[in-house]
Amino acid sequence: MKKRPWKSSLTAIMLGALIVQGGTAVWAADSDPAPVAAPTVNYGLTSDIRAAVKSAAVTPTASGSQLSVTVRLYNGGVTQNRVPEHELRVQTSSGVSYTLKPSGTNKESLQPKEISELVYMTSVDTKEIGTIDQLSFVNVDVYSYPKLETTLLAMPTKSVWYGGTGSAATQNLDNLAWGQSFSIPGVNSGLTYSAVEASMQNTAAGRVAVVTVLASNPGGGRETVPAFRLDAQSETKSYEGKRSEAEPVTLEAGEKKYIHFAIPVENGVTLTNLLVLSTDTFVPKGGGQAETLATGKLAMAWPKDQGTSVAVPYTIGQPIAFDALTKVVDKSTEVSLMELHLHENPGEGYKTAVAKFKLTNTSTTPTATPAFLSELVNGQGVTYQGSRQANVTAMLNPGLSYVVSYSYIVPQSEESTNFSLKLLDSAAAAPFTTTIAALQTDLQQESDSSISLYPFDLKIKDVAVNTQTTAQLMYTYKVRLDLEIKQQENVVVDNNFSKLRFEIVDSEGRVLGAKDATFTGANKLITGVQMIDATNITTDQYNYPFTVNVYETIETANGTAKRLLKVIK
Repeated sequence: MKKRPWKSSLTAIMLGALIVQGGTAVWAADSDPAPVAAPTVNYGLTSDIRAAVKSAAVTPTASGSQLSVTVRLYNGGVTQNRVPEHELRVQTSSGVSYTLKPSGTNKESLQPKEISELVYMTSVDTKEIGTIDQLSFVNVDVYSYPKLETTLLAMPTKSVWYGGTGSAATQNLDNLAWGQSFSIPGVNSGLTYSAVEASMQNTAAGRVAVVTVLASNPGGGRETVPAFRLDAQSETKSYEGKRSEAEPVTLEAGEKKYIHFAIPVENGVTLTNLLVLSTDTFVPKGGGQAETLATGKLAMAWPKDQGTSVAVPYTIGQPIAFDALTKVVDKSTEVSLMELHLHENPGEGYKTAVAKFKLTNTSTTPTATPAFLSELVNGQGVTYQGSRQANVTAMLNPGLSYVVSYSYIVPQSEESTNFSLKLLDSAAAAPFTTTIAALQTDLQQESDSSISLYPFDLKIKDVAVNTQTTAQLMYTYKVRLDLEIKQQENVVVDNNFSKLRFEIVDSEGRVLGAKDATFTGANKLITGVQMIDATNITTDQYNYPFTVNVYETIETANGTAKRLLKVIK
């Protein structure tokens, strides 16, 4: 028995009808409001099912071209409706027609009020596709002779993306300014986005452009961030990006969240553009490898300053204003920069900067110690990575402050006195980092009368070095100290706190002995006169007079960091 062909009435010629409210096209199969507004023109496929083009793309391949189309269907009826049997074809302005293959996951029927997306793709061995100006649903009755073809719906396709590199990829795309808010054309979502930070970061696998995008839900219900990605482009090449968040990102009404994209690039490349691409999955019927189809939607210029967070002027000791969306620092934890010093390191060949942060728990219960990273940036944009002290208390007790130190190794040629201090989150876009605060501040200058090692103020009143020789010809140096030490209240100092190192150096610059002293424990430094025994050595080849170099030492994951505090002659 022959199948009856689909009626050619094109469902009462409703297929071309548009219903537009407030400048936005909406689904309009009946008088009920649509579950989700669609920002695209839609057409009647049947009396109940309406169709809209989500995306259409022609992208070059090694041997030709790939044509892909995604169509969104909406069943506005009150019962389940079957999608008519059809082929999806695209027509060029020169009259050439291409038939696309359907994805194996395309639905054959829709429940009432259901929205579904149908994905189609084909590859052809030619690069001369031309301009696509129409796509159509065509029913083919293979049981009639000659076979009977009926066009169920023809839709113009004005927003076709023609992939490529450089300016070719951005043709027909709207261009955004950096930071400009946008929604993704054709994508069934009310979420809006804005690019807020871009940085070039180095990994063991190579160089990566990391872009942070702020997603906002201005609607009244929960929404999940749809599938899309960011690619980067140079003048001659495209670089594919990947979202760092493996799990779906869901936003409640009025909520904002960051999403992150990592784009591997080549060393030395100069990026020109970022592309926003919607993505769909094509699964071959009968099995085979699923393929991601990407369609360019928007373009934005790669920021000249890499879109980095602007460092705000900061006064030492004031609470730091963190990004409101950060999860690194608990809302009840107050963080303040208490010290920032840069010092020479005699004999080391480099300078050391040290930053000390006070972490205060303002709540009534213990909170976890925030584990942020930090970078020091000079006025020319040269960045020095910070090394956090190795041992840090895991929890902060209420009403108390704790001190965490970071050290930075910088070259001897560094002469800057004003720096940007960036605090970073290493978890949100792991293994990459994002900025949660950026401070602009001057280095502190040491006082001649006292030394600041927050929460201690140290005044060295007198230092003397005595030498003793044992029967085994071992030479011991005793340092006699007269100190005055003051400590801030309610600041916890434990065995993780930095130490003082006293190095005894002769007139030839040789280190004859050294001794570390602590601010905690049974033999801690105190106000008054005390003796410190330096390390034994087995030579008497030294020259007077002696000099004592006083260092602050901090144990970090990269070893011991030293900050020269004072040279006493």
